[in-house]
Amino acid sequence: MIICSCNVISDTAIRDIVTDVTFGSPAQVYDCLGCSVQCGLCSRSVKRILDERQGGTAAAAIWPVHAEPAPCALMSMA
Repeated sequence: MIICSCNVISDTAIRDIVTDVTFGSPAQVYDCLGCSVQCGLCSRSVKRILDERQGGTAAAAIWPVHAEPAPCALMSMA
């Protein structure tokens, strides 16, 4: 299912990348996928996927979508 229409990113692509590295925000996920948050409407869905992978529950609050350094460097070392 497409999660982000602006960047055409599927839930599968997000789930695949969040299994390798721990992310702090949706913006970091986008950075590792080689794009950036555009309109921000998908932030809640990306956060929900992050929470699922980290064993948490998805909160109603939307994470900030400002640029943050992403832990992508860890992925290239694996």
